[in-house]
Order: sequence, then structure tokens, then C-alpha cells
Amino acid sequence: MLRLQNQSATDKEKAPIGVVLLHGLTGAPSELKPVTQALKERGFRVETPVLAGHGATHKELLKSTWQDWLQSAKDAVVQLREECEQVFIGGLSMSTLLGVNIAAEIPVDGLILCSPTYGILHKNMHPLQFLLPLGCKIPFLHDKCYWTEQPPYGLKDERLQKMITRSIMAAKKGQTDKFGLFRTYVGSIEQVNRLIRQTKRIAGQVQCPVLIMHSLEDTISPIENATALFADLGSPDKQIKFIQGCDHVMTVDLQKHFVAQCFGDFISQAAHQLPEGMLAWPAKQEIA
Repeated sequence: MLRLQNQSATDKEKAPIGVVLLHGLTGAPSELKPVTQALKERGFRVETPVLAGHGATHKELLKSTWQDWLQSAKDAVVQLREECEQVFIGGLSMSTLLGVNIAAEIPVDGLILCSPTYGILHKNMHPLQFLLPLGCKIPFLHDKCYWTEQPPYGLKDERLQKMITRSIMAAKKGQTDKFGLFRTYVGSIEQVNRLIRQTKRIAGQVQCPVLIMHSLEDTISPIENATALFADLGSPDKQIKFIQGCDHVMTVDLQKHFVAQCFGDFISQAAHQLPEGMLAWPAKQEIA
């Protein structure tokens, strides 16, 4: 079983609230850092596992399947359930589907799904995206065909855009890329497609409270993905929050503080027997 960072094996008393935050495809836990810090300030236990196949090179990622991604995420949730009274899952982009699959199988107390991908491509995402279905059907192309992400990288924050561009250039020179992998292979997209089909089959089994957040200005995943997933979820307590002033990677973009606030507010409202000291939250930041 996956061993999480900052685990206190000697603690016998369970923490009240635990949150597992899952990064996106080719991403890294760093894309969740503002939310992680904000939730820890609330007193929540937060874990950000590296998904299977991630955190290394493209070769390792291509060797992994959606089942591997799901198992590594599930291991983190199961472990945290042993150490916390209540557990919530937050996912970004592809990992929203991992959260849905876990919640359909094991009890969790709530889901926060940011910028879900659900099979609908943005019409302006890539000029050759119409060839993607063909590439996915030809195994030979899975580890041969790829595209390198270009600005704005699903971000409105120009400062972050420049940092990522420098990081990509450093990765090309063999240096470490701390922001994740910004090259997406057809093989990884095919795994996402299989994960989407699996999610459509089981989404109706989810019964816990769910918050979906999606940017109206998302340049990667159109809002139809959020509304389609919302319709498929079986939970009687579900809501969508549409946000302006940010792009796809909303957890680090210009509305990151508001997004983090939404995480905390949702968990506080969905949790039961939450200690009084955890109810406080900084002043709200308005949507731009």
C-alpha cells in the first residue's frame, strides 16, 4: 500500500477531517499547492499522492494504465480513512474521474471535482485533434504520436505561463521538470478514454455530496463536460459552481484563493461533527 508523506504512524487518535487531493494527467502535486496550504490552515489533514506512472519520465507514464492511476489514488484514500474520521476527495481534470470511481466503490464523505474531462474536446484545443480518435485505435501510434502543450497551458496567469515555458525548455536539456510533464502521448489519451467509459458506467452509484467547479473560460475542457458529469452522478446532493477569471488549472490560476475557499466551505458544510475551531475561514475573495 502507498505510504503517504507526513504520516504519523504513532498517532492512535484519528484526525477529524482528511482530504486526498489528486493531480491531473501528466501533472504533479505542485498544481494543488494553494489548495493544500489553505486546507491545512483550516486544520484538515491533507495528502497529495503522486499517481502511478507520474513523477518520472514519459516512458513510465506510458507503461501505466488508468487502472494503475485509480489504484494509487484508492490506496491513498483507504490509508487516510484509517487515520481520519471523515475523508474527502478533490480531483483536477482527469483525476475527477478517479474520485468518482473511488466514491462509487468505497464510502467517502464528499467529492470536489475541478475542471472535469468527460470526453468532450474543446473546439479550439488543437488543430489536429480530429485525428485523435484514429490515433487511439492504432496501438502502434500510442507511444509515437504526441503533442507538447503550448501557452497558455490552461492558465490565465502570465507569470506561471512563463515559468512553465522555462521548465519545458529545461526538461529538453535533461534538467528536472518540477511542474510535471507537458508532453501528452496518444497512448495516455486512450487510457483516459477508457477511464471515461468506465466512469459513465458507474457514476450513478455515487451518493455522497459533490461539488463540481468549472471555469467559463476553460480553454481545454468545455463546460459541457461538467454538465454531462453532473447529470450522470447519482448523488442527491450535488452542485456546479461556474467560475470566471481563470482557466483549466484553476487550483493555481488567478482565482486559486477563491477555489481554495470553495474547497473549505464545501467540506465544512458536508462534514458532520466538525470541531468548532475548524469553521473559521478568511474573508471571501470575490470572483473577478
